[in-house]
Amino acid sequence: MAGLLQKGGHGVEVVCLQTEADPMNPVKTAFDVNRLLARQVRAALDDEKFPLVLAGNCNHCVGTIAGIQRADLGVVWFDAHGNFNTPETSTSGYLDGMALALTAGDCWQGLLDTIPGFIPVAGNRMVHIGARDLDAREVARFSDCGASLVDPAALQALGVRRGLEPALRRLRRHTDRVYVHVDMDIVEPGEARSKAFAPDGGLTVAQVVAALQAIGETFTIQAAAIAACDPDADRQGRAISAGMTFAQALAPETG
Repeated sequence: MAGLLQKGGHGVEVVCLQTEADPMNPVKTAFDVNRLLARQVRAALDDEKFPLVLAGNCNHCVGTIAGIQRADLGVVWFDAHGNFNTPETSTSGYLDGMALALTAGDCWQGLLDTIPGFIPVAGNRMVHIGARDLDAREVARFSDCGASLVDPAALQALGVRRGLEPALRRLRRHTDRVYVHVDMDIVEPGEARSKAFAPDGGLTVAQVVAALQAIGETFTIQAAAIAACDPDADRQGRAISAGMTFAQALAPETG
């Protein structure tokens, strides 16, 4: 991916973050990485560089948002799943299913307090795009907090820009700067399968690119992440290729 961006005229500096994994305590490991990531994102922004995070899962959004350090930050979240459960509402206990709830500061408060610079994102500054596997408790939580949910069927029926316009307009009332998170299961698995459990009914790669372009025309993208691609599910490399395309769409113009 770095080589592709360089060929497109972008200067690229690659930084790999590593921490000692604790197999008996994966939650601790996740927050250890988030603390490292927060510092690295802050350093990149201080150097006037664009942080593009390539993550194995979604919960590392917390470190990126902490590194941005803006109280007015908005979040635009592409994902087949809601990721808006808490330990109290989750039936699986899966930490990634709580990633956006972490962003809102709705759970794991003690550990969130250990991440330098983390500021919770209010629901009215959240737009979730492409969810097609939501449980009832997540739907209720989204409704209660005032977040905007954009159904992939609406984008397919109305066109990307027309379908997104109401949600982006509402978000623009509250902020002009956003973090963009792209879980690769946003893409229809028939076009590019990123993981074994990616549900049908996703967007095409072209539709995601059109959405990213619309977001970039409306907001300043402070940082972005491309997350959660399983090589074992992507035997033909289509999801990796799609991720590269998204990276190009997210990277700011240079010149």
